[in-house]
Amino acid sequence: MLGRSRGGFSTKIHLKTDFDGHLIAFDLTGGEKGDAPHFPILLGLGPDVDPRAAVADKGYASKANRQAARSRGIIPVIPRKANEKGKPGFFAKAI
Repeated sequence: MLGRSRGGFSTKIHLKTDFDGHLIAFDLTGGEKGDAPHFPILLGLGPDVDPRAAVADKGYASKANRQAARSRGIIPVIPRKANEKGKPGFFAKAI
């Protein structure tokens, strides 16, 4: 899947890995697409496992993504963006 950005054609690979970094699943998108909408897709991909936490970078930060993880019993570990409204972020000690 190719996307188009200012630099030309590009593709993003969204990865789902286990705690040791072994690949579980992936999703390909065009390079111009945002990361956040693909977080719920990644939660649903791969084998039927029950992770304790989902770790993602700021590109996946959103209230909806944190709620999607919590609704599956997963602790979301996603730093908040500087301009994101709401409570200040923290990292759960339960991980």
